[in-house]
Amino acid sequence: MKFKGTVLLVATFIGIVLYYFLIDIPAEKLKTEEKNRSEKVLPFELEYVKEISIINKETTISLKRSGKDEWEMTKPLQAKGDSAEVTTFLSFLNNLNFVRVVEALPKDLSIFGLDVPYLKVILSMKNGVTMGLRVGDNHPMGNKVYLARLNEKQVLTASISKSSLDRKPYDLRDKTILSFKTPQIKKLKLIRSGKTLALEKKGELWQLLGGEITAKGDKRKIEKLLKTIRTAHIEQFIEQHKDQTSLEFKNPQITLILTESEANTPLTLLVGEKSEQGFYAKTLAKKNAFIINQSLFDTLNKSQLIDFMDTSLVDFNNDDLSKLTLYSDNVLVDLIHDKKDPQKWTIAKPTNIKANTATINSLLFDLKGARIIDFLKTNSKNSQGSGLEIPRKKITITYKNGKTWSLVVGDITSKKNHYFAKRIEEDVVFTLQKTTVEKIFRSLHDLKDRALFEFKNDLVQEIQIRNNKKTFILNKSKNKWTLTLPKSSNSIESFIGEDILWTLSSIEFESSLLIDPGNAVTGMAEPQSSIKLLGQNGALLAHAMIGNFVPKSPELQYLKVVNNPSAVYTIKKRFLDDILSNITRSKNNN
Repeated sequence: MKFKGTVLLVATFIGIVLYYFLIDIPAEKLKTEEKNRSEKVLPFELEYVKEISIINKETTISLKRSGKDEWEMTKPLQAKGDSAEVTTFLSFLNNLNFVRVVEALPKDLSIFGLDVPYLKVILSMKNGVTMGLRVGDNHPMGNKVYLARLNEKQVLTASISKSSLDRKPYDLRDKTILSFKTPQIKKLKLIRSGKTLALEKKGELWQLLGGEITAKGDKRKIEKLLKTIRTAHIEQFIEQHKDQTSLEFKNPQITLILTESEANTPLTLLVGEKSEQGFYAKTLAKKNAFIINQSLFDTLNKSQLIDFMDTSLVDFNNDDLSKLTLYSDNVLVDLIHDKKDPQKWTIAKPTNIKANTATINSLLFDLKGARIIDFLKTNSKNSQGSGLEIPRKKITITYKNGKTWSLVVGDITSKKNHYFAKRIEEDVVFTLQKTTVEKIFRSLHDLKDRALFEFKNDLVQEIQIRNNKKTFILNKSKNKWTLTLPKSSNSIESFIGEDILWTLSSIEFESSLLIDPGNAVTGMAEPQSSIKLLGQNGALLAHAMIGNFVPKSPELQYLKVVNNPSAVYTIKKRFLDDILSNITRSKNNN
C-alpha cells in the first residue's frame, strides 16, 4: 500500500508540473500579450505595412514599400527612402501604448487639438485595411499628448510629445552618397588640383600609385577610408538653386572615382565650392546636387599617398622561402633553405657551412616584425644624400615559386638612429630604426652554426678528457657514470656525466680560420688537451684537440676537430675549464 501511495503522489506531482508548464504559463503569456495588444495605439504587424503617409500642415510625406526592406518616397518628391529610418519609425509606432482613455465620445475635439490635428499618420496594409492616428495637442500636465485613431472619436493620451511622431522629408529619404560594398571595390582614385592619388586592389593586396611613385598599400587604412565614404551621408538636399552655374561642377575641387569591376560603371563624386552648411557635391548617378559636411571634405582633400602606405616591411611564410641573401660590410652571405628539412639552413657563400637555425629563425621573426618609421616625400630617382645609389646593405628573399623581395639600406639619417631604406619593387624612400637594421643584418659569425660536436647523449658510453697534467675517463653503465681515471671505480654523481655532455654539445667556436697558421702557431703537433666521446665497442663519436692560446687573445685557444682536420677554430678557454672543474669538484666530494 505504501508503494501505491508513493506512485500516486509522484503522478500527482508530475500532473501539476505539466499543467503549470503546458496550461498556466501559455495562458499567462497569452493574457499578457492580449493586455499589451489592447494597450497599443495601433496594433499591426510591421511586415504587412504596404504604404505609410505622414501628413502635417506643411507637407505630406508618403513612402511605398518596394522590397522586403526597401522603401520608395513618392511624396513630396520621387526618391529612394531611408529603409532603416522608416523601419525605426514603424517600430516606434507599433510599440506606442496609450496611458488612458480620456473620453470615449467627446463632444468637442478642439479641446484636444484633434479637430484640426497637428499630424496624421496613415498606414495602408497589404490586405487593403487602412489604419492610422491623429495627433493633437500636448497634455497641459506635460510629457503626454492627445491621440485619436484615424476613424474613431475616442481620445487617448500617450507618454510622448507630438513632435516625436513628426518627420521631415529629409528624415525618411535615403541620404547615402555612394552605395557600395567595401570588399567589391577594386580601384579608388582621388583627383585634386590636377594631381591624382590612385589605389588599386590586386587579389587581396592594395597598391598605391601617385605620380611616379608606387608602393604597397595598408589594407586596414584603405578599408577605413572606404568605410568613411560609404557611411557618409548627405547633409542637405538641393532640388533647386538660385545660381545653377555654380553647381555645374566643371572644375570640381575633388573628384572621387570608385570602380567595382571593369563591367560596372564607376561611382563618381564631384565636390564643388563651399557653402554655409558644408560643400556642394554631386554624383553622376543623381540629377540634383546636395551638401556634404566639412569632415568628409577634409578626409578626401587631405588624404595623401603616404597615409595609406603599409608600414610593415614584409610578410611571408617561412616554409615558402628557398633562399635568403644578405649583403653587409662588403660581405655577401647566401643562405639556402633545405628542401627536405624546413628547420635546416645551409650557408652556401662565402663558405659552405651549416647555418645556425635558431639565429636565422630569429632574423626572419625580426624581419616580419620590422616597421617603417616614416615615409619620405622623395623617391629613388631624387634620393641623393640617402646612400641608396650604392647601398651599404641589402637583403633578398627568394621564394620557392621563383619570386623575390629585396630591401636596400643606405646612410644614417640626420636623426642618427634611423637609416634610409627602400624596397626594390617600390620607388618610395622610408626610414627604419637603427636597432631594426641591426636585428635584420646579422653577421656571418652569428649566422654560422658554431656547434663543434654533433652526437646523441644516449649513445655515449665513455668520455675521455686529457690535458698535459691529467687524464680523466668516465664510463657509463646502466645510466650511471663512473670515474675510472685517475682513480678506478670512484663513483660520481650521475648528473655530472650528463652535464659534461651538455657542455660539450653547447661548445661553440668563436672564429673559423680560412688559412691554417700551422702547427707551430696552433700547437696541434702536441695538443695541450683533447676530448673524445666513445660509443659501443669503442666507436669514436667525436674527437677534438685543443692547442695553444691565440696570440694577443689569452682567453682563446686553437681547436681542431678530427673529422674535419682542415678547419682551424678558436674557442674560449672557459669551456674546458668548466668541464674539468665539474670533474674535480665531484671527485673531491667523494
